[in-house]
Amino acid sequence: MRKLFNYLYQKQEIAILIPFLLLILFFYSRNYAMLDPLTISSILRTIAFPALISMGMVQLMIAGEIDLSTAAVMSFCAVLSAKLIKDFNFEVPEAVIIVLLCSLLIGCVNAFLTVKIGIFSVIATIGTGFIVRGLSYSFTNGVPIYPMPESFAFLGSLRPLNISFTFFLMLAVAFFVQILLTSTKWGTAIYATGSNRQAAEVSGINTFRVKLICFMATSFLSGCAGLLTMSQLPGTPGDPIIGLNLELDILAGVIVGGVSLYGGRGSAIGSLIGVAFIQIVRSGLVIGHFNPYLQLPALGLLLMLAVAWDVIRHKKNLA
Repeated sequence: MRKLFNYLYQKQEIAILIPFLLLILFFYSRNYAMLDPLTISSILRTIAFPALISMGMVQLMIAGEIDLSTAAVMSFCAVLSAKLIKDFNFEVPEAVIIVLLCSLLIGCVNAFLTVKIGIFSVIATIGTGFIVRGLSYSFTNGVPIYPMPESFAFLGSLRPLNISFTFFLMLAVAFFVQILLTSTKWGTAIYATGSNRQAAEVSGINTFRVKLICFMATSFLSGCAGLLTMSQLPGTPGDPIIGLNLELDILAGVIVGGVSLYGGRGSAIGSLIGVAFIQIVRSGLVIGHFNPYLQLPALGLLLMLAVAWDVIRHKKNLA
């Protein structure tokens, strides 16, 4: 029993499965609709966007940094693409390419501010998040830009197995990132950078390049999530409130899924389970006829518990 506890203590991404299943059973006991096929498909569609972004975040946090501008980048990319198409007559593919390049540029700025200038990544990305969210509102004056061409809604209209295309795209990205982290030199470089940056540099790893690419990947996936979110909305509007507060779900999910705030530990599969856990809490509170305003307190409590667990485990490893 002690060996099992120690194993679960070290493997948080596996340990989280136990409360995950118990939570589903609890909400199911409150309302049988919890496991209704329509409910499940709705939850899977909702999971897709934060989970897609978390596949960049998990790499970044393993490398020892964090990005809190993800939700703002979602909004910015959605609004900018709508602006380019509606007001400047860009074709859809052209607008998509431009905004995704902009998302990569935001990732570069975050990396430069954090690694080269030395601003803590939490502060730097909050700052860039305010800037790009503010640009979203200034482009629209707070009013969604619509309608968009029907071609923009093509991916959003796809419903394989009555689940969104984004969900299956997210699964493919998660599988790719898991392989990347566990079976490639790039994965080794990410873990080494987060575990001990100086030792990684001595061994020949360009830690700035590692963090730069991780920041860019996170912003790029955020931009993709923004465009995909927009394509699923009625009329496909470029709405500045897209992704509002979603960075909290992403951060909480990644930490609950076993990624350490101290860097050097985590997995794509664990992050996926963690994000799913957060969404089960959100949906279960509604389906279980609890006060819907309990969602934010529950999310905050889960985040604090996960961080406390990570701190305790980190101190034990140092002892």
